[in-house]
Amino acid sequence: MPNNADFDLCRDDPALADASRTLDPWRQPLRTADADAARVEVWSEPLWKLVVDLGGPRWSLPADFDGSPLGRVELLAHYLMLTRSSLTAAFVLSQHDAAVRRLLPAASRPVARAWLEAIARGRAFATVGISQLTTSRRHGTCALRAVAVEGGFQLAGVMPWVTAAGRAEVIVAGAVCDDGRQILAAVPTDRAGLTVPPAFELAALTASSTCEVVCEQVFVSNQDLLAGPAVDVLAAIPGATGTGGLETSALALGQALSALEALAEAAQTRVELAEPLAALAADWCRAWHDLAASARDEPDAPPSSAVRAAANSLALRATQAYLTARKGSGFLRTDPAQQWARQALFFLVWSCPGPVAHAAIRDLAGICST
Repeated sequence: MPNNADFDLCRDDPALADASRTLDPWRQPLRTADADAARVEVWSEPLWKLVVDLGGPRWSLPADFDGSPLGRVELLAHYLMLTRSSLTAAFVLSQHDAAVRRLLPAASRPVARAWLEAIARGRAFATVGISQLTTSRRHGTCALRAVAVEGGFQLAGVMPWVTAAGRAEVIVAGAVCDDGRQILAAVPTDRAGLTVPPAFELAALTASSTCEVVCEQVFVSNQDLLAGPAVDVLAAIPGATGTGGLETSALALGQALSALEALAEAAQTRVELAEPLAALAADWCRAWHDLAASARDEPDAPPSSAVRAAANSLALRATQAYLTARKGSGFLRTDPAQQWARQALFFLVWSCPGPVAHAAIRDLAGICST
């Protein structure tokens, strides 16, 4: 490992090094806008504009939609490096890109193509409302119901967790039919019956403007459908099954990297921090290696659930270590240490599959996994 004065976990990995070169010029403006957004706890248009200006929304768009598409590992590296400067920015972009990934397989349908073209021209912002089909069970398995009517479906219920809903022109939403099958549709946010309430008062990331979207007999036509009806509609979409995949792990590692770099700076004058820093840095490098191997579908790569568990653990341990090293100063609202520690908690609940959550609880209880 390099000495503390030359701490750089990314330079020996081509994907990370390239992402670092791309995002380094934007690092300070992003951190400044992120701090402003965290202070006022509302949607930050300046923060999102920086993401747009650096080309973030084009990373998931193919060239025929005027995109600058990145390979899977390269995209994860860019998410990670963006998170190093602003988890809020990276989180919002990840939800926008999740919508794009579900629109692209339906690009032969006029409605999907129209939305993709609007997104490519910067005329539309997309997000997703699919947690009711995956990890969120707060409202039961039918949080959002789809009732077949002439020409389409009527949606009734809620999308429990939708990021930047008040900023979006379209939500890629999932709903459950009476027979248990599911649909996925592109739902314009100005559609009659759709209500976007005020954002949740979250422990962190309030500036992501995440809220519960309410649907009262919202009509979606057959032309609005992206997929379904199908038993597991997300499984029918290539590369877009479920939530909380490798992208989430990349963001967790980005959050950990922020804290590790700050800890390395502190370790330059505090020798007692060198050994813990080295141990955390070694774990971080292993976790990134496993994440990249999983993204490449290498035969011996660990499962995505193991990658996620390791990334979650690092985000928690690295941010708590830095908060502890900062002593009382780290507990001030103006200090990034407390913000990073609160943000790390988010990974325990954001799109966290049951096995990952159970493993985290066992780990916190000191129960060794077998």
